[in-house]
Amino acid sequence: MEAERVYRAYFELEQQAFLEGGVNGVPLEMNQYIMGNYSKKFSDILAQMSTNGWRMKPGTREQIGQLRWAPEIMREGSVATLQVCIDSTQSPLLDSAGNTVGAGFDVHSVFFDFDADRNLKMSDVSGESVEKCEIM
Repeated sequence: MEAERVYRAYFELEQQAFLEGGVNGVPLEMNQYIMGNYSKKFSDILAQMSTNGWRMKPGTREQIGQLRWAPEIMREGSVATLQVCIDSTQSPLLDSAGNTVGAGFDVHSVFFDFDADRNLKMSDVSGESVEKCEIM
């Protein structure tokens, strides 16, 4: 499925940006996977990380705990939705002193749409922290 391929390619770039603490901004190659509200939200997250001196614990990476096609969750303008649970329990977000500022499980609904060139991209996202990865 194209949406899953796009998400997994994006995820690899996201991990690198989190390890860098957002200091280099949104990686240029990420533009082939994200657009619209998703681009803005990701840029804002990286800017917050950079400003606060936060970064993912070196030598770690988040894990995709679960990923599923979610046609029942739609947003106006979206053509596909994936529901993804991300596990960051082994890859905490640390402040400049090495203290944990975030770790756990997050469920995201990732919305996809086509850009002007008919490339499928992630166009928006919503999510919340959860106790464990259990996507229904």
